[in-house]
Amino acid sequence: MSVTIKDIAKRLGVSATAVSKALNDRDDVSEELKRKVLKVAEELDYSANTIAKRLVTNKSNTIGVFMLSRRESEQRETVGFQFLSGILEEANKNGYDIVLFSTNSDLLDEKSYIKLCKERRVEGAIFTGLRLDDPHIPEIKKAKFPITIIDTELDDAENVGFITTDNLSGVHKALEYLWKLGHRRIAMINGHHQAQVSKRRYQAFKEFLTQKGVFDEDLVFYGDFTKNSGYKAALKILELNEPPTAVFSASDLMALGAIKAFKDKGLILPRDMSIIGYDNITSSEYTDPSLTTVAQDSVNMGREAVRLVLDGLDGGTMKKKVLEAKLVIRDSCARCC
Repeated sequence: MSVTIKDIAKRLGVSATAVSKALNDRDDVSEELKRKVLKVAEELDYSANTIAKRLVTNKSNTIGVFMLSRRESEQRETVGFQFLSGILEEANKNGYDIVLFSTNSDLLDEKSYIKLCKERRVEGAIFTGLRLDDPHIPEIKKAKFPITIIDTELDDAENVGFITTDNLSGVHKALEYLWKLGHRRIAMINGHHQAQVSKRRYQAFKEFLTQKGVFDEDLVFYGDFTKNSGYKAALKILELNEPPTAVFSASDLMALGAIKAFKDKGLILPRDMSIIGYDNITSSEYTDPSLTTVAQDSVNMGREAVRLVLDGLDGGTMKKKVLEAKLVIRDSCARCC
């Protein structure tokens, strides 16, 4: 019969929880107990005890992953889980475990992200969904271990890498497609102001239409990357005296919400309104009409995020990587009359 944590706890006369914490090298367990637990684990031939072996080498082989969100709805169906798929794949390939932190700055008490990392002895960290107004950014920039941030670039941060999709190229590809279909009055549903991708996608949107001589600030609406916010933005678009003939949405989720709003108001898509999203989440292919969207390879972004952390652990300089964005043409756009 295989030895369990409970067997070790019984031998030492402590709780199984205390043994688990010791094997995970938690800070809230004494060094003396950690040594005793390791000794008994070896005596009992606790064969699954890879963590105990790591205590000997002082390496955890663990990367912390922070999925930062202020809404449960944002976590159900977002590119964050596509990122996570790539992260898990690449970490496992390199013999690393993942500790997942699903939180945000509002939920943290006295512990910061970095303190959580130290407590769990992670060797590096990956962040998704980091807001520009997050109060813990200064501490992240000073971290002594490698960190990769997906879609948020921090300046003056020696140990912080960055990976994103080419937002400029991606937005321009979407708008060029709409332009060739004859659309001139194009609205944007953008994400919230504290997302760096919102700023960059807005800049790309404004740049393209300004060059064409048709940019109109009144056609820019804001959501928060959720379906509900896209729905509300679409209703506002329809209240305009002169509605647009096409909409570019900074995320697929907002685009899906907008599609529902347009349908609820009796529009037939894409005859009455063309729409393009951004992300290429799985459900974008199965909505009616199927959504034309700017695809970012979110799974590969997750893989690259791990590679950047591992490069940093090997002594390399933390890099910044920008991956290609591709336009996936489906059925949500039509030629403008």
